[in-house]
Amino acid sequence: MLNVAWPQSLNVQHSTFSIQHLFLVILLIAFAPQARANDLTVDRRTIRLNESITIIVSLEDAFATVDTVNVPVRNLVVDGAPSVSSQFSWINGSVVRRKVFRFSAHPLQAGAALVGPLVVIGGNGERETLAPVSLQVVPDEAAGSNDPLTILRELSATSRELFFVVAEVDKTTAYAGEEIVVTWYLYNAASVQRWQITRVPKLADFWTEEIDIHNEPPAQVIVGTQPMEKVPLRRVAMFPLHSGTLTIGGMEVGAEILRRDNDSPFGFFEGSLVETRFPSASLNVDVRPLPENASGDIVGNATLDCTAPMQRAGGPVTFTATLRGRANLRTAAAPRFDRAIAGEVEMQPLAVNVERARDGVVMTRRWSAIIFPSANGTMTIPPLVAHLFNTSSARREELRCTATTLEVQEASAPAAAAPSTRSAVRSAQSYVPWIAAIVLAFVIIAIVIKPIRHEIATRREVQGVMRSGNIREAIDAMVDLRTIANEASDRGDAYRALRSLLEALDRDRALEGDADVERRVRDLVQSLR
Repeated sequence: MLNVAWPQSLNVQHSTFSIQHLFLVILLIAFAPQARANDLTVDRRTIRLNESITIIVSLEDAFATVDTVNVPVRNLVVDGAPSVSSQFSWINGSVVRRKVFRFSAHPLQAGAALVGPLVVIGGNGERETLAPVSLQVVPDEAAGSNDPLTILRELSATSRELFFVVAEVDKTTAYAGEEIVVTWYLYNAASVQRWQITRVPKLADFWTEEIDIHNEPPAQVIVGTQPMEKVPLRRVAMFPLHSGTLTIGGMEVGAEILRRDNDSPFGFFEGSLVETRFPSASLNVDVRPLPENASGDIVGNATLDCTAPMQRAGGPVTFTATLRGRANLRTAAAPRFDRAIAGEVEMQPLAVNVERARDGVVMTRRWSAIIFPSANGTMTIPPLVAHLFNTSSARREELRCTATTLEVQEASAPAAAAPSTRSAVRSAQSYVPWIAAIVLAFVIIAIVIKPIRHEIATRREVQGVMRSGNIREAIDAMVDLRTIANEASDRGDAYRALRSLLEALDRDRALEGDADVERRVRDLVQSLR
């Protein structure tokens, strides 16, 4: 028998090593269930306004059978549906099921934020409340300014991506009803993979006219010493509806940005995708009220033009009045004569046209003036006037069309003129919906009748083939066997499929294929048309 004497020091070390490992294994086994309990966590507790957080809900066993989870939040907005992952583990001889929900959320404003508490109910009716998680949204100096240089310096100082939104306004002081043009621009010097507008401001205190910027190309600008791309996002012409300090909210843009891991020559293609959001700062506009004598006037800068009045065949005298200018003319009152006129007068509104340019909108609005003279002879049409508050000079002005004199014939008053021009027009207008409905019906019939006739003819032909004594002979009589048998086309495929089915039925009489035969006959008939 061979006896080996181990050194005493080695025995001690081996014993100590085994005891330590055994103790660790016991701890892992003992605390494994607790480490995998239901849990509500976030990836960080302090965030900026332009950053997002990840909310993680981990559920086990019976609770892992739920399909959806609604996490209550405060001062946060959850971005869409969560990503869901399921896991199965073998722990202490039993299977543990685990489901993890991951939500992305972003803050609304600086201050305290809260996630939870979350009540979850398992598949067997168990109920558990997960403790809430508090967060702190720190103020962001970059998001509180619309100065590109200030924002750039703040982002650079905090080692963030050079990606932000700025709002530019042509004026910060205006009168109620005066045009204000606001443009939101995206400044970018980062490696953006994808971006989109995630929030637009509500402009309840303004009448707005959108200005198209799709054909406006991006510009290359220098902010400080940093070259950046400047992209227009949205441009709006706004007309304040009332006086006071009015707020124009910010626009938010979200993006996926490639953050480079190193500065090597290949670092431009390597890195990790980072989701970021940047809201532009709000704008305040000081809106002054109009003078008391300017209430109801057109606000801005406009002109009034009138065509020459004329009368045809003893009917009414007509002319067109046109207002045009940099003003909100959609709600403008119709021009009026500055004194009484010898006859009945109507001002009928016509179309409003809006021309949108980069610096604002120009509106054109027209009215048709209709005058029914009360007597024959010379008629003087007094000046047609409209009142304007000129915001450039801050003065009230009168727009005027000069007086006109012409020879007229008496025209029947509108109320007593049953067969008059206006009555005829109104009578004709009442038939317009019926005429349009009849025309639409004929168009629908013309579109639908052809496929209906085609379907009826196809059905009759298929029924004729199925009722014939020999389906194969009836089909062969319809086609040119020399070409269709080997033809690489839809009708060739339909013919060969039908012949193959008929031969299968001939070989096996037990098969019931009448429905399939009829379907394939139909396919062949349709391919031949």
